[in-house]
Amino acid sequence: MAKIHSSLVNQEFWYRDITLVPNRLPDFERDEVDLSTYFTRGIRLKTPFVSSPMDTVTGAEMAILMALFGGIGILHFNYSSLEEQLEAVEKVKRFEAGFVFRPVILSPKHTIQDVYRINEKYGFFSVPITEDGTLKSKLVGIVTHRDIRYREDMNTSLKKIMTPRHRLVVARKEDTVDRNDLEFANKIIRRHNLDTLPIVDQQDKVVALVTDSDLKKNQLFPLATKNQNKQLRVFIAVESRLALAKKRIGPAWETGVDGIVIDAGIAFREQIDIARYCQKNFPDLQVVLGNVDSGEMVRTIIKEASNCCHALRVGVGPGRACITQQHLGTGRAQASAVLDCAQAARQMEKEYGLMPIIADGGIRILDIPEEKLAKKLGEIAEKSEVFRPGDISKALALGANTVMMGSILAGLDEAPGEREFDEEENRMVKKYRGMGSLEAMEKRSAVRYGQDKSTIRVPEGRVIKVPYRGSGYVFLPELIAGVKQSLQKQAFRTIEELQREADIRPI
Repeated sequence: MAKIHSSLVNQEFWYRDITLVPNRLPDFERDEVDLSTYFTRGIRLKTPFVSSPMDTVTGAEMAILMALFGGIGILHFNYSSLEEQLEAVEKVKRFEAGFVFRPVILSPKHTIQDVYRINEKYGFFSVPITEDGTLKSKLVGIVTHRDIRYREDMNTSLKKIMTPRHRLVVARKEDTVDRNDLEFANKIIRRHNLDTLPIVDQQDKVVALVTDSDLKKNQLFPLATKNQNKQLRVFIAVESRLALAKKRIGPAWETGVDGIVIDAGIAFREQIDIARYCQKNFPDLQVVLGNVDSGEMVRTIIKEASNCCHALRVGVGPGRACITQQHLGTGRAQASAVLDCAQAARQMEKEYGLMPIIADGGIRILDIPEEKLAKKLGEIAEKSEVFRPGDISKALALGANTVMMGSILAGLDEAPGEREFDEEENRMVKKYRGMGSLEAMEKRSAVRYGQDKSTIRVPEGRVIKVPYRGSGYVFLPELIAGVKQSLQKQAFRTIEELQREADIRPI
């Protein structure tokens, strides 16, 4: 573990209370820093960023963004229905893939309007056409954006505009899918300048698709977090009650989700039952338990559930929109919680194996004194907010494998909700609410705090405004570069090296 100053031992401290002291001379450039890390025991990320399962933070667009830049998103469960959450999973999974094994299919009787509906729902236009509109019948054509982009006759049948089967270039299942040879399919796409390549079996039925857009995405986003089929990875939040969680887990697994985060303000013992249920019924599903904030809680979970729990989420009440500590007098300073939990996990690693730690909450990229100063000067502090990744580096140095963020990401275009102009602050903002706020608990999140059946609800969160930060496709690369630069200044090439040798001192 890192070198912890003696004055910090057995003390409560936040990220703002410590600094990382450089003791070595760097001999490499910032871009040589490798931020690869374990998110769970079975999933390794190229960037240690996780988006929080909050309804003003992580929907499908945020989950896609996070995965493209090497992190991962956790879809919240505050949707109005399970079907909406599963649609978000499907949208992430269909964004990019190698072989698309469950393509959306239409029949010749469908119309141009149906293709536009598919694009609105999933974000693509290319659709194979089969005899009856299912994968059980033969391929008869295909419709792409080229076929409909200038058409205004929305009720025209696809039979009249599709490229018919005899003119299609296809690949055979035995040459591609059976050999897991995606490059063979890619060569056909490049050779014939195709948008979409159908893969068919010996009965001429569609078994998969490969698209040119996926090739381009693969080149544009080399850090992307993907499964073996080149699909973006995504997790969902589930309730910390077994009966409720069961209703989500099975359908989510069928939709292709990679794992679950059992979402609660503090870890319930019933979470272990959920983890065991997953191990028995969905052994390949990764399961994250939490939240915890002490080494004692970590040791209890590892002893009882090390074979079915794949990561732990640390933090009780440190979030910017959380008021658990202020109102209920429970929780602790996040930096000391991360250190305590990480040390406990490392001490048990030899006997029980790796248990990755997710530092959830407490990350700030703009200190309040600077906010006030900016207002006095009549300035907008947006630029200075981007280049403040120090808390992330501190969390990693203290032993976290990844860092879960909420308020930092809530101001991005990809977060749910609309931006608005705040006259008092003289800048664009977006709404950010804790899942323990009364507003959020009007939907599903009351169960997160065990208050779903209670007529008296005690808020543990609030609704606030955060600065609008623009596109995440600009923001995240800058944040990644900032964390790399922090490690480079200390002469550490990897997170593992940072955690072994960082010099952590009080400010």
